[in-house]
Amino acid sequence: MMVLSRKWLLVAMAVLVFGALALSQVTIEFWHAMSRRHGPILETLIERFMEENPDITVNLVYQGRYGALSQKLIGAVAAGEPPTIAQQYENWTTQWLDALVPLEDYLAPEVLADLHPRFREMNTFGGKLLTVPFNKSIVVLYYRPDLVPEPPTTWEEFLQLACELTVDENGDGVPERYGTGLRPPNPEIFLTFLAQNEGTILSEDWTEVTINDERGLETMEFMAQLAKCALVQGGYLSDPFGQGLIAMFVDTSAGYPYNLAAAQEGGFEMRVAKVPCHKNCSSMVQGTNLGVFELGQTPEQIAAAVKLIEFLLRPENTVYWAEESGYLPVTVSGFESEEWQAFIAEHPERGVMTEQFLEGGFGQLLHPAYWDIRSLILTYYEAVLLGEMEPKEALDALAAEIEALITE
Repeated sequence: MMVLSRKWLLVAMAVLVFGALALSQVTIEFWHAMSRRHGPILETLIERFMEENPDITVNLVYQGRYGALSQKLIGAVAAGEPPTIAQQYENWTTQWLDALVPLEDYLAPEVLADLHPRFREMNTFGGKLLTVPFNKSIVVLYYRPDLVPEPPTTWEEFLQLACELTVDENGDGVPERYGTGLRPPNPEIFLTFLAQNEGTILSEDWTEVTINDERGLETMEFMAQLAKCALVQGGYLSDPFGQGLIAMFVDTSAGYPYNLAAAQEGGFEMRVAKVPCHKNCSSMVQGTNLGVFELGQTPEQIAAAVKLIEFLLRPENTVYWAEESGYLPVTVSGFESEEWQAFIAEHPERGVMTEQFLEGGFGQLLHPAYWDIRSLILTYYEAVLLGEMEPKEALDALAAEIEALITE
């Protein structure tokens, strides 16, 4: 008698469930953090999905910003009552690996093959594809061409130009305009430059803390120098940019619609360039992924959620999402589609974002403790930017805390 493997049993079950979906109604809950400009775009996609699949109802539930969403997911998983599908960062996913569906057992082979290899790697935990990319962005440089005719291409050029563009006309110590801006709550900017300097947080086997080595120190010293010519604030930089307080800044491509609107309100042009490079041109990928929870779900709900994911990953849908939101397509077919190629030809700044990802995009450290590691990096990065600690002092203290964390 033939014995089916677990994978083929799951595939067979999925086929049966998908068939059953055509005969019965199923409702799934989708938790997200998309608001303002991005929320209505997601709503449009969900409406299209339900029109195509009248037997599936998707309850799209906005849970607030990412911080609120993460806390609600933590509580829901602990209570055994998570939603069927939810946005989640990689460092969230590491907290509930066993609660998620292994998607390679459910997604169609052609869908799996179409995921961009870099994105697939970023969504693979312990050899299992537990999430798929969704609202993914890349770090780029925003600038005013009236102040920056040629964007900087190296660290040295970036620092020099930032300081040249910082203006304190009345000499009161508070510049009327800063050359750049930095947000302590966004340590991904530091991590982008760390990767460009070939630095890492941990050794490849995760046994040694490396963030305070020579490469890490050089990077943090660069950030400290840059902070002297920067507006350092916790809030998003789109508002001060629109107010004329910042000439250029490095930030995620997800902020493009907001930064563009701010520039238009300020009455000046905005352009996008690649992040200034150092030893390489790495740029950190940001944004969340989609995971399907096995915990607390019926087979029918899981199958419906998988069907939704496959819908969102279709080239026409990932391209629509990218065009409207400022995020990136997430599939090979999406990047290569005629529609996307025509779009970036018409909108060259979006082409810059695509090139930045394809040439140097990298993801989060997939260590189980990365949630806490990132929080520690943020704390000491902020201390350096605010001038409260020297780079070496901060990095050594940071390394000691990370060491204690990973050896618990």
